[in-house]
Amino acid sequence: MKEDLLNVNNLKTYFYGDNEVTKAVDDVSFSIKKGETVCIVGESGCGKSVTSLSIMGLINDPGRIVAGEILYNETDLLKLSKNDFQNLRGKEISMIFQEPMTSLNPVFTIGSQLIEILLEHELINKKEAYKKAIELINTVGIPRAEDIIKAYPHQLSGGMIQRIMIAIALSSNPKLLIADEPTTALDVTIQAQILDLLQKLKLELNTSILFITHDLGVVAEIADYVIVMYAGKIVEEAPVVELFKNPMHPYTKGLLNSRPIIGQHNDRLYPIKGSVPDLSKLNESCYFNERCEYCKDICRKKSPNVTLNHGNHKTACWLYEKGDINE
Repeated sequence: MKEDLLNVNNLKTYFYGDNEVTKAVDDVSFSIKKGETVCIVGESGCGKSVTSLSIMGLINDPGRIVAGEILYNETDLLKLSKNDFQNLRGKEISMIFQEPMTSLNPVFTIGSQLIEILLEHELINKKEAYKKAIELINTVGIPRAEDIIKAYPHQLSGGMIQRIMIAIALSSNPKLLIADEPTTALDVTIQAQILDLLQKLKLELNTSILFITHDLGVVAEIADYVIVMYAGKIVEEAPVVELFKNPMHPYTKGLLNSRPIIGQHNDRLYPIKGSVPDLSKLNESCYFNERCEYCKDICRKKSPNVTLNHGNHKTACWLYEKGDINE
């Protein structure tokens, strides 16, 4: 049985406006084991990225983590000093951000930015940092590393920039890698290469990965365990094979039914009606009730608890209080 590397317990991250509070992450709990890839999936605005930024300690005003704990190797990150968190971030926990083309400084070369990070986190000199930067560029599959290290970001393609961002994230051999939709802006060929690279690095370095995406095809490719978020809450979670074989929450079923499947001819797709609710105007109901074809009276009055249905499969839905979706 693998040990837990990260435990997120009852995390609440809210954003405060003049007269409203947006509950971007609302009482979220999950864990990531050592060497495991956990995917968080859901529509835009469901709280996926805010969850990852909360773990990284990158929530700024008007946002605030108001409750919960984030245990990394049993140390609560929320209780660390700013300096201790800074030393941990980038060394043991790294992140690949969603927009690779805006993540690098355009006025410095690729090499200078890689070397700066290596000097910050490693006890090495500049010559050794240069050598390791070359090795990292080769590791992520970019040819002509000696030329690339002298190039500026605008001289590289989106796929190459994303590989450089992965190289930066892996520069200190982190135990946990957080990837926030790292393949969204890339074409399908480069996307497949990036996913293969992450899988390879995970196996070689035993790195745990928290992968944020809205693409269920990516989830099927890379995940060991899947968390489905909706309106700041977890509505379902299960091992990847179990989730695809036996989706339980109506939202998860809607996500799966709205995707095209290679080899199957369908006259039409079945999108989920409506859109994610305004997170500043939520009440005590199930947040999915207005979009749910199985909605009951209780769904409009009270939010369901997360229940363990069988094995590791958890669902937050009133339809499963008695185990029958057809009731």
